[in-house]
Amino acid sequence: MTSSSVHTTASVAVTAPAVSGSSPPPIVQLLPILLSIIKFSYRAISLLAQASSVIVAPLYLLWPLTLQLLSPITIILSVVLHAAVFTPCTVSYKIIAALYPLYVFCTTACLTGAVVGIFGRYIVVTVLGAFAPSKHTSRRKTIQTQASLPANHPLRRRRRRSVRIQ
Repeated sequence: MTSSSVHTTASVAVTAPAVSGSSPPPIVQLLPILLSIIKFSYRAISLLAQASSVIVAPLYLLWPLTLQLLSPITIILSVVLHAAVFTPCTVSYKIIAALYPLYVFCTTACLTGAVVGIFGRYIVVTVLGAFAPSKHTSRRKTIQTQASLPANHPLRRRRRRSVRIQ
């Protein structure tokens, strides 16, 4: 059974229509160019590695001397870095960590106070609106009644006028 499937696959590959005069796909044309670029880059990298090993070999002899000469500078930079960067960051982190419970408490208290205040005001306005007329509605009624009264009516209030002395 496997031989027949192999045979059909081979026959399909063989019987594929070959168009004469057609150019090969672009990838086939790019393969030689890519291969030459890869070979050139490999040669260039190997040459650079050999040249750098020749240049770097004497530096390995001078490396311990260079480190000894630069050690005071590295120690001073390390101390300054710890004093100017690491210590303030550590202190601020510890202060923030210590004050975090206070932050949570104040935030919770403010939010709870706001919710209780808004809800309490809503309840008070609802209760007073149901049992007692508000000052605003009675004032509006008096303004409307005053405006509707004639000018010479005794219930109409008089406007106060100030007298300036010069």
